[in-house]
Amino acid sequence: MKKALFLSVAFLFVIAVHAQVNIYSALTIPDSLKKDADIVIRDENIRLTVKDKNTAWYDVHQVMTIMNEQGKKFLFFIQYSDKFHALDEAEIKVYDMLGNKKNTYSKKEMTAQNYGEGLVPEGKVTYFDVTAPSYPITVEYTYSIKFKGILSLPGYDYHSPWQSVQHSVFEVEAPADLGVRYKLVNTELQPELIHSGSRDMLRWEVKNLNAYKLEKHSGSPFLYEPMVLIGPNKFQLDDYEGDMTSWKNFGNWINDLYAKTTGLPDEKKKFYQAMVRNASTDREKAQILYAYLQNNMRYVSIQLGIGGWRPFPASFVDEKKYGDCKALSNYLKSALDAVGIKSNLIIIYRDYEPRIVDEKFPMNDFNHVILCIPQQADTVWLECTSTTLPFSNLDITTLNRKGMLITDNGGILINTPVSNYQKNTEVIRTVIEVNGEGGAVVNTTSAITGEERDDLLMRFHDMKDDEKRKYFLTDRSWKQPDVLNITTADKTSNPYWLKASMEYDKVYSFNAGSKLFFEPRLYPIFDEDIPENNKRMRDYHFTCPYQVLDTTVYKFPAGYTLENLPKNRSVTRPFAQYTCTYTWDANAHTLISVALLQLKERVIKAADYDALYDFNKQVMADVNEKIVMKKE
Repeated sequence: MKKALFLSVAFLFVIAVHAQVNIYSALTIPDSLKKDADIVIRDENIRLTVKDKNTAWYDVHQVMTIMNEQGKKFLFFIQYSDKFHALDEAEIKVYDMLGNKKNTYSKKEMTAQNYGEGLVPEGKVTYFDVTAPSYPITVEYTYSIKFKGILSLPGYDYHSPWQSVQHSVFEVEAPADLGVRYKLVNTELQPELIHSGSRDMLRWEVKNLNAYKLEKHSGSPFLYEPMVLIGPNKFQLDDYEGDMTSWKNFGNWINDLYAKTTGLPDEKKKFYQAMVRNASTDREKAQILYAYLQNNMRYVSIQLGIGGWRPFPASFVDEKKYGDCKALSNYLKSALDAVGIKSNLIIIYRDYEPRIVDEKFPMNDFNHVILCIPQQADTVWLECTSTTLPFSNLDITTLNRKGMLITDNGGILINTPVSNYQKNTEVIRTVIEVNGEGGAVVNTTSAITGEERDDLLMRFHDMKDDEKRKYFLTDRSWKQPDVLNITTADKTSNPYWLKASMEYDKVYSFNAGSKLFFEPRLYPIFDEDIPENNKRMRDYHFTCPYQVLDTTVYKFPAGYTLENLPKNRSVTRPFAQYTCTYTWDANAHTLISVALLQLKERVIKAADYDALYDFNKQVMADVNEKIVMKKE
């Protein structure tokens, strides 16, 4: 009955608006809202109704016009459901350019299937892909989601790049004695506060927002998109009640979840104590236990328990030899406890770009658990799901961000380590043996450390041979050979190395008569996307800072003489440096180039973008140089 009432109210509202202006016709969109817009939000009404600390409804009605192929992703409706969060009602209507209704799809016509990579399904996903015979096309989404447990509440992300907004409203209603908190991000849009008996409502409304462009490599949407974050004060998940008005209280809720999960059998405690008997320091002991975890336990995604928050007991992991991030971190914590080493869990958001974590606004925006051993000078950081990360190393997805450290007294915010270019190093040595016809046999070795190593291992090591060859030529941009063979180190090697042997029928780029033109290297040493933009608005984000030391050796047979040797080059900026030297040994018929590229900062300020563009331009000038040899 509740859902029928909701849908009726939504439709009545649409009829009322439709009487004033045809929000379904693309012809009625104001010209100002068409500029740079892939989609136009014609009308949007979102209502979050908090019933109590355990129940909430999220009702959405959206009418949007998709202007072109670039906005196609908004024709794909998808919602995930689990024990605490379920899609209740859903309907999609489709209109042509003139606003004529062409199709209606109910929830039962959508595809629903289980999802999850673990041993059991994590939930259900419902999706539907609207086909667009032409553009523009208008879709109308009406759906409702029920929350059973309000640990996390949806916010209001009302103005994304390439999107204009004709009209949008977001309302949050909650009991006055329970309330909710909000945080404004990249906006000063204040809500209207409405009191009605025992309930309060916050209401945001926007109109006629023009589309804006997204500059490449602008980082996380939390850095530029206007949005409103919503957080509960009191909440409940299953039988576990919590308070999120402080990080300390939130951490205490985590402590309650983990209570009675850390114990190991006495014989297993003795097993670990014997394992570290000869270690002289706590760091050595921790390293031994971490290696044991990596070699004997495996990561499996498991979303059972309290919405995926409570881990399986350490005794379960010990018996089954697997667990998810929570369970494996909790298990290693238990093993460390057994040998007298104090460690702490860290709840964190894992992805290439961090999320906002504000000291003054506690909220749950985390999806991962790691472990640390706090120390005065050199804290030990432990990613318990990885079989390849070196001891006390984190990777790109957990560095450079805040997390919540769980102490005996609750939660506190801490910073994970900051990326360091000197730790992210690739050393490349390439020998190119040119034959009399201009072909060559090439052997190259790359030794890689740090975040570069971890990222390569994650994407490359377990590929099939043909996939490795494709990756080597496309992602690493090596000149296409006629023959290519690749070998790699063991996963645990640090540095991690890969070797490639190649054969080229023609290794030079082009010729002019008897003159042959060779590239200084057979790949671009700096291959970043840095377009010209003298009005850059946002900071430029690299994946990580790094340095590359390349030595390329050309060995020529008799009959080749040097016509042109590129000039040595040095380019220095506060955030980056590039040097390259060229040496010709006439007696040995050998040319050696040594290049060092250092990208010292992960984030380049918008004010320095012109300097970054110029740096890239000068490096590319060297990359595009030619070694000219004359063949007798």
